[in-house]
Amino acid sequence: MNALRRFAGSLRAVFGGSFATLWLACAPAWAQTADPDEDQASEPVRDVIVVTGSRLRGIEAGEAWPLTTISRAALEATGQTRLGDVLQQMPFTSGSPLNTRVSQRGQGGGLSRGIEAVELRGLGPERTLVLLNGRRFVPGGNGASGLVDLGMLPLAMVERIEIFKSGASVEYGADALAGVINIITRKHIEGVELSTRGRISRRGDGETFALHALAGRQWGRLSVDGGLEYSNQAALSKGDRGFSSTRLSFEGPENRLVFDGSSAPPGGQFRTSRARLTLIDGRPGTSVDDFRPFIDSGPNTDRFNFNPFEDLQQDAERVTAFGSLRWSASGSFSAFSELFFHQRESSQQLAPLPLFTTRLADVSVAPDNTFNPFGERIFDARRRLVEAGPRTFSQDNETWRIVAGVEGGSNGWFWDAAVSHGRNETDQRKTGDLLADRVRLALGPSERLADGTPVCGAAADPVAGCVPLNLFGGPRSIDQAMLDYVVATLNDTGFNEQTVFNANVAGDLIELQNGPLALALGFESRDERGADLPDRQSRIGNTTGNARTVTRGAFTAREAYLELGVPLLADRFLVRRLDLDLGARRVDFDNFGPKNLGEVGVGWQVAEHLAVRASYSDAFRAPNIGELFGGSSQANPVVLDPCSDFAGLGAVEIERCIAQGVPADGSFDQSGEETPELAGGNPLLDPEQGKILTLGLSWEPLGHSDLRFRLDYFDIEIDSGIGALGAETVLGQCLATGADPFCDAISRRADGSIEFIEAQQSNLARETTQGIDLEATWRLSFAGGQLDHRLLLSHVIERELRAFPGAQPLFGEGEYDPDNFGAIPAWQGNYALDWSRGAWSAGYRGQWIDSILERGGEVFPDTVNRVGSVLYHDLRLGWRSRRGWQASVGVDNLTDVQPPLLVNADEGNTDLGTYRALGTVFWLQLGITLP
Repeated sequence: MNALRRFAGSLRAVFGGSFATLWLACAPAWAQTADPDEDQASEPVRDVIVVTGSRLRGIEAGEAWPLTTISRAALEATGQTRLGDVLQQMPFTSGSPLNTRVSQRGQGGGLSRGIEAVELRGLGPERTLVLLNGRRFVPGGNGASGLVDLGMLPLAMVERIEIFKSGASVEYGADALAGVINIITRKHIEGVELSTRGRISRRGDGETFALHALAGRQWGRLSVDGGLEYSNQAALSKGDRGFSSTRLSFEGPENRLVFDGSSAPPGGQFRTSRARLTLIDGRPGTSVDDFRPFIDSGPNTDRFNFNPFEDLQQDAERVTAFGSLRWSASGSFSAFSELFFHQRESSQQLAPLPLFTTRLADVSVAPDNTFNPFGERIFDARRRLVEAGPRTFSQDNETWRIVAGVEGGSNGWFWDAAVSHGRNETDQRKTGDLLADRVRLALGPSERLADGTPVCGAAADPVAGCVPLNLFGGPRSIDQAMLDYVVATLNDTGFNEQTVFNANVAGDLIELQNGPLALALGFESRDERGADLPDRQSRIGNTTGNARTVTRGAFTAREAYLELGVPLLADRFLVRRLDLDLGARRVDFDNFGPKNLGEVGVGWQVAEHLAVRASYSDAFRAPNIGELFGGSSQANPVVLDPCSDFAGLGAVEIERCIAQGVPADGSFDQSGEETPELAGGNPLLDPEQGKILTLGLSWEPLGHSDLRFRLDYFDIEIDSGIGALGAETVLGQCLATGADPFCDAISRRADGSIEFIEAQQSNLARETTQGIDLEATWRLSFAGGQLDHRLLLSHVIERELRAFPGAQPLFGEGEYDPDNFGAIPAWQGNYALDWSRGAWSAGYRGQWIDSILERGGEVFPDTVNRVGSVLYHDLRLGWRSRRGWQASVGVDNLTDVQPPLLVNADEGNTDLGTYRALGTVFWLQLGITLP
C-alpha cells in the first residue's frame, strides 16, 4: 500500500487540496442517474452530433465511416482490468504492441518497462493518436518516449471508446497517420459506485486486482464527477509456463527443436590456449584439472537457461484519481475542467548478469590474477554472476494533467476553447550491473597477503579498496566483498511534458439548395518537452550495460484547420443525400517548418438504409522528442565486415573498401567480431508523409438497425518513414552502392578495423498497407430476452516495407517478422454474443488469429516456421439487482490454448503482444450503486 500513501501526498501537492475538498463536499447527498442505454451505446449511433474522424457536426453517411465504438457495457463484459488488453485484442490492431508481458530486453526496449500501447494497422504505436475526450494526452514511458501509456487510464472512468481506423491528420494533426483512438470519459454521475474486479489463472497465479470508487453530484448549474482506482498486478515468471520455461530454437532444415541458452553459465566459459573450458561441477577451480571442454549444444549442453529468472508478467501497482467539473452559466455557455493524477510503481526482472570480458574495453583476466588457474591472459571470459541475484528494474512513475476550458453554442453554431497541461515523471532504479573500471582492476594482477587475503596489485602495494574477482570457482565463489566492489545500483530519471491550447468553431454557414453548408475551423498550439537522463555511470560508458547519453529536447507546433461539408444533391433518385467533405490543415513546427495537408471525401446516402463513403487525404507524423534528440546509445552486434576479405570482392568493391580506409592489401580481419553500433536521434529529421484512401459501405438490409453491415477498405502509403538501419545493412549497402549515407556512417581505425557504425534515425523507409474491415451487428428477441451478435473481421491484403530507396521490398502480411513488422496475421476476427433478460445476462466471445509464417530474423536468420491459427473462447454470466447490486463471473480462454512457438520472438518463445500468455483465466466482478 506504499503507492496509496505516496499518492495522497502527491495529490495534495498537485491539486492543492481543491479536488479532495470538492470530493468530500459531494459525499452527503450523492444520487444516481439512470444508466445509459447500454445496447444503444454498443452500436454506431445514427445522426450523431459529432464523431471521431471529423470536426463537422450533423455528419451524413456517418454509418459508412471507418469508425468502431466500444461501449462501457462491452468493456465490462470483457472482464479485463486494463484498457490496453481490450484494445490489443481488436482485429484491426497488430504489430508489436507494448504491454506488461512484453520483454523489457526486446520489443520496445526501455519503453516497455511498465507501459501499454496499441498499433492500429500494425504501423507502430507512434502512428496511432490517442485522445482523451477529443484532446491530446501527455506521453508516458521512461522519458521522451512520445507514447501515451494506456495503462494509466482506468476502465472505470471510460464511457466508450471511438476508434477511427484511418488517417485523420487534417482533423487532428500529427500522429494520426494510422488512425485515432478517442477515449470518452464518464460524466453526469449521480450517486456512489463501488466495484471490484479480479483475475487469476487456473494455475493459481498471474493475479490482477482492481478497486474502483466513483461519485458525482449536481448543485444547480455546477456538476462534479470523480473517481479513484487502485490496481495491483502480481509478477509471474517465465519458468511458470511450459512454453516459456526454456529458451528454444530450431536446428537443421527439418526445424528440430533444441534448447538455446546463454554461453555464460555459472561455471563459466574461458577461451584458453587449450580450448574453450568450463568448470567441472563440484571442483574449486584452482587448477587446470578442474576444467573440461565447454559443450556448446546437444542434450548435455553447458549453456545457461535464463528464462526462469525473467518475467512473463510484470509486477505493477497503480493508483489513479480523476475528476471533472462543469458550470453551466446558461444554455449557451459552460466552463469545464478535467483533473487527472496517476501513480505507478512497477518492477521487472532479468536473469543474473552474464559477464563477457569481450564486451568491455580493455578488460581481460590477467595471467597473474590470483584466481586465474591457467597462468595465461584470458581475453574471452564469460561468467553468470548468480551470486548477485537477478537484475531488477524498478520504476516510480507519476503523471498529472489539468484541462480548463469553455464551450457554448447558439443558433446552430458551436464553439469551444481549452488549455491542457500534463507532466509525466519517472525515476528508475536498476540493480545487477557492474562498473567496468572496477571489473578491470578486479581482474587485473593480484596477490595474497600473508593471511591469505587476496588484494589487487602487489601485496606490498595493493590498490586501495579494490577486491579481486573470482570468475573461476563456480557458484558461490564470488563473495559479498567482491560484489560490493564491482556491482552498481544505477538511477535514471526522465519526464514528458505537454501543453496544448485549442479552439474550435463549427456550424452551418449558409443554407444552400440541397442543405446547409457546414463549416468547422480551429487552431491548436502545442508545446512538448521531454528528457531521458541516464545514471552518470551509463553516460560515461562505465557499466556492463550499454552506454547511453542524455536525451533532452523540445518542440513547438502551431496548427490551423478548415473543414467544409458541401451538400451536392438531396432527395433524388438513388440519391437521398450526396455531400462533399473538404478539409485543409496548415502545420508549422519550429524544427522543420510549415506543411500543408488536404483531404477530400464524398458521402453518398443512396437510401435511408444504404450509405457509401470515399475519402482521400494527406497524413503526416512529426518525429517525437526521442527520435529528434535521442542521446547516443551503444549496442554491440556481431557483424561480418565485407571488406575483411578481398578474395570474394570485385575491383569496384575493393576500391570502395580502400576509400573507407581499409589497407590496400586487405591485411586485416574483423569477421565475426562484436562491433560498436551507435544509435541516436537526429534533429534534422523531416516528418513522415502519408497518402490514405478509404472506401466504406453501410447497409441495413431489413430496413432498420437490428441488422447492420459495414465494410471498409483502406490503402495507406507512407514515405520518408523514420527508422535506423542496422550495422550489417550499412556495411553491405556501402559496399554495394558506395553512397554517402551508408559509407559516411562507418568509422574505421588506421588499420582498417571498424571503430563504430552510426545507426542514426533517418527518413529512408517507404511503407504500404492495404486491407478490408467488416463489422456486422444483429439484434433479435430470443428466450424471452434480447440477443445481440457482433462480428469484427479484418483482412490485411498487403503490408510492405522498403527500408531505404533501392532496397528489396519486405512483405509482412500473414507473417511474423520481429525486426520489421511484428505479427501481421492476414486475418483476425472477434465475435460477441450477448443475451439479457431482466436481471440476468450471459455472453460468449471468440477471438480468432489466423496462421502466420515466421521467416528469419536477427536471432535465428534461417528460420522458416508456420504456426497454426488460434481461437480463444470466453464465457461470462452476469446478474444485476434493482437495489444496485451487480455481479459477473467469467472464464477467458476456456480451452486453455497455449501460445504458438515463435523462436525469433521474445525470450518466452512467442509473441506476447499478440497471443495470450496465462492460459485459462477466471475473473469476478462485484459492484454496488448507492443513491
